[in-house]
Amino acid sequence: MKLSVIERVLLGGMMANYKGTFVSLKLVREGREALSFNEEESAALTFVQAGDKLTWNPEASLKYEAVDITLGASVIKIIKGMLQALNDADPPELTEQHFSIYEKFVENNLEVVQ
Repeated sequence: MKLSVIERVLLGGMMANYKGTFVSLKLVREGREALSFNEEESAALTFVQAGDKLTWNPEASLKYEAVDITLGASVIKIIKGMLQALNDADPPELTEQHFSIYEKFVENNLEVVQ
């Protein structure tokens, strides 16, 4: 699945707060590792953490705008469930930042019912 820098950061942050069984936690850990940035990416993006805000080099992010990340079916199901829970919360907790990942993980997997 092609994911941008912001999508990888958002998903990694969401998954850091995941609560579940030992087995699902292990799967989420593997998913977070797949989403993480390697040394080359990290050096080019020059991440800077200032409080709760994470910034990076926007010019370098163009090179990593669509990195192919491999996630297993179980991890995708967990991510889909987390996004669906944000959508179903009362009031809904999805934000504009979630838009593209919601489309990729939830909307892309909907079956058309006629």
